[in-house]
Amino acid sequence: MWTREALKTRAKERMSLNYWRCVLVAVVAVLLVGGGYIGSGAAAGARHGNRLGDYEYGLHGGREALEDARDVFTGLEDSWDSEVLVGFVVIMLVVFLAVFAIVFVVSLLLNCFLFHPLSVGCKRFFYRNLSEKAQIKEICFNFDYCYLNGVKVMFFMWLYEFLWTLLFIIPGIVKSYEYRMIPYILAEQPDIDKDTAFAISRQMMDGNKWNAFVLDLSFIGWKLLSAATFGIVGIMYVNPYVEQTGAALYEVLKMNYKQMEQMEQMQ
Repeated sequence: MWTREALKTRAKERMSLNYWRCVLVAVVAVLLVGGGYIGSGAAAGARHGNRLGDYEYGLHGGREALEDARDVFTGLEDSWDSEVLVGFVVIMLVVFLAVFAIVFVVSLLLNCFLFHPLSVGCKRFFYRNLSEKAQIKEICFNFDYCYLNGVKVMFFMWLYEFLWTLLFIIPGIVKSYEYRMIPYILAEQPDIDKDTAFAISRQMMDGNKWNAFVLDLSFIGWKLLSAATFGIVGIMYVNPYVEQTGAALYEVLKMNYKQMEQMEQMQ
């Protein structure tokens, strides 16, 4: 069994020994998943007149603007018949869908061929950092070893999570925890078969999904503090802390899985 306290203690110890590299790799990892906590606020507002005359003038000007706009649209209605309007709407809809499709395809390609392999490399960095001072170059690991296999496995992981999420949100969350160990498995065995990677992750997370969920919830206080400091605390401490704790969880579950395998072989 494992406890949150033990994982976090180990994570803090290892992170402190390789602090700046952990910070840098965690920034990469957070950017890959669109995470982070960046505070923002409106910097500008409307200005109001202090005198009643200014207020009335503004209202009068607003009425004139509305009347001008109405005249313009009236002219358009007179000059455009219904067929032209329908054709215009159809063209705009086609353009919108084409732009959306292009953005979606480009985003998917970037995820599959760049961001997913980098994500595997980030997991490898934090896992290796548990036993040694990991090097930044680890984030490029998947590009050097069995690149296409990593792309394939990570793509199916993303696809399955997406499809399960379509069946309302809860199944997608459950499956995301079930597949959680796949990037770590690829980080150690880049040539592993897709079905084997999914099966191992499923077995490692069997009985541990809820505890892993609670582990994630235990960082809420830190993440709120990160948000309150416009992401500064997140960059400098919370993000590497979370990533290193995730690697520590994988280490424990991996040992439990190997012990279970050995017991089954002995029987």
